[in-house]
Amino acid sequence: MGIYWHSLRFNRKNMTDNCKKKKNHWWNRGTDLAVVLTTRCNLHCDYCPMFYSSNKYPKFEESTLEEWKNYFLNYPEWISQIYITGGEPTLVPYLPELINWLIERQHHVILFTNLSMPAGLTRIKNSWRFILIPTYHHSDDKERYSVALNKLNDVGYRIMSQELEDKKTFSFSRHKTKFTQEWFNNFNKLPHVPPDAPRSKKQYLGCIALYRDWK
Repeated sequence: MGIYWHSLRFNRKNMTDNCKKKKNHWWNRGTDLAVVLTTRCNLHCDYCPMFYSSNKYPKFEESTLEEWKNYFLNYPEWISQIYITGGEPTLVPYLPELINWLIERQHHVILFTNLSMPAGLTRIKNSWRFILIPTYHHSDDKERYSVALNKLNDVGYRIMSQELEDKKTFSFSRHKTKFTQEWFNNFNKLPHVPPDAPRSKKQYLGCIALYRDWK
């Protein structure tokens, strides 16, 4: 896992010309961006910002794979690290193709998922640039989640939030029932773009702002 974080700290000299943006200096690693591919989700957790915000489950038009590619190609800064989140991003059928394309362009990709649709995830290249962060939800099925987590772990992906506490009680380091509204409010420093960003060109400071702004 160390090579991933070390490479974020420094721009590598062998970046292809089409990947270079506003690097400024060799120690400038670029920017981070959270991409909300969809606000659809098969779980309905009461602590989710989509539900405790005033708008209740915002619905954005989702963009196509080609629209997202063009969006990243034309982004004014080099994006070193891309967080892909939702909703539940595995509900978007082209997710593996998008992540593979981002990896090929030398982006670092972190995917948040509830592992409800793990089959498609195995189409993602097993790259050191890719990290999977599965999160267990209080409304999730423990046995199904455990089977999916073990299957992906066997593939060899870099996985954070594995079962780190008591295996008998099925406790996790990122158990979503431990997350509060305050946790999300403290996460507002990261720029978020909504599912329609390639068309709307909108960007928000944090997921809370994204959901509250919807009308």
